[in-house]
Amino acid sequence: MPFPETPDVAGRFLPPTTRLGWQAQLDRVIDPPDLAACPQPEPTVGPDDRRLGYHATMRTVQTPALKKAVAVARRLWLVGGPRSEGPLHLAVDGPGETGMTTVLRQIGRAYEGIIRDRLPADPKRIPVIHINTPLAPGSKLDMSIPFAEFLGHKHTKDPESGQRSTDMTGPVCHVMKTRGTRLVLVDGIDRLDNSELKTAFDYFGYLADECNVSFVYCGPGSREVVNDVRRGRRPSPTDGGSGGIPTLAVLPIPYSTDDHTTFHEIVKAFDQNLRLHQHTPGDLLNLATHLHRRTGGYMKPLSLLICMAAQEAIETGAEAITEELLDDQLVGRFCDDPILQI
Repeated sequence: MPFPETPDVAGRFLPPTTRLGWQAQLDRVIDPPDLAACPQPEPTVGPDDRRLGYHATMRTVQTPALKKAVAVARRLWLVGGPRSEGPLHLAVDGPGETGMTTVLRQIGRAYEGIIRDRLPADPKRIPVIHINTPLAPGSKLDMSIPFAEFLGHKHTKDPESGQRSTDMTGPVCHVMKTRGTRLVLVDGIDRLDNSELKTAFDYFGYLADECNVSFVYCGPGSREVVNDVRRGRRPSPTDGGSGGIPTLAVLPIPYSTDDHTTFHEIVKAFDQNLRLHQHTPGDLLNLATHLHRRTGGYMKPLSLLICMAAQEAIETGAEAITEELLDDQLVGRFCDDPILQI
């Protein structure tokens, strides 16, 4: 078998760039604990309080990009049949820490959801493969390895001896063709060096043509990386560029007197997901201006800031998030840019 059928017996965390880790993420359901079943601690919480683990992640808050990702998955499914011009490819692009990886995985989750709804159940089917762009010490880039890692293939003769990994393109193609792979998610495309661009995209192009799969590339500047790859160079910041690969932009959420509705909706969703004894619905929304000042509307630091503040509120017995508690956290963008007050 190309991948083990049972979970990791050592209980190790399996990243979503492995088959079992991806499936675990697909099947994960985050249910908020019943606040009434969690008596307020005196004076501080114990380590077994379920709310600590819950507030480490909480539910995913829907941003405009995440909502668009579901539509993108549907389009990929609809155009993914046999086409003379080949499959459709996309880029997920934006500044770092805006939540691009979350959006990329949302596309994959939605796509697998469509597969499960439309096709008969098949435990051997592998509709989506999720990889990270590998580093290539000494310019020895082997793009077959992350695919083999996802599928669970053994690809190195003797890992401890440092021998070079075996090219796994043949076995990878065989699995993709026979297990119904239709979509490949590639994160960290911005890590590729100029000298590696042609090698990597020649490989992606071969798999796309040979296995009839769509690729979604993710990372800051991914749109221009893909558009310029045929010229074998990294685009400069002044290139601008136009046309090329369809792109889903993931941007910071704006906040001003004229444009605050979206940010308020996002903060309200976090507010509703909190499970704190002294929290009154709407309290977090009252801190929206401060939250944007601390995070600049970037989703990763915003989520971390709220989650970590909630955990400290539980641990200290405060049971509510305040401006002072937010300022006590070590996460955030700490921007000095002025913000309009609402």
